[in-house]
Amino acid sequence: MLKLDELKKMRIQDLDEEFDKTTKELFKLKFEVNTGSEKGSHQIGNLKKYRAQILTVKNQLVAEKESKFDAQAK
Repeated sequence: MLKLDELKKMRIQDLDEEFDKTTKELFKLKFEVNTGSEKGSHQIGNLKKYRAQILTVKNQLVAEKESKFDAQAK
């Protein structure tokens, strides 16, 4: 998992890829915990939090781009 500062430096496409990768990891971990082969259920919360951070940074970048576009249009 990347730190928040590192996420803020990424492009939107890279954030999408990181989100997809994390979603796959979360699915795999949930499956392992539910079948009993993995005991690290606390990691599920960590991955959910990380996914939320990725989405937050992505939404901030999109909002910045839209505001810049609106400013140029005026």
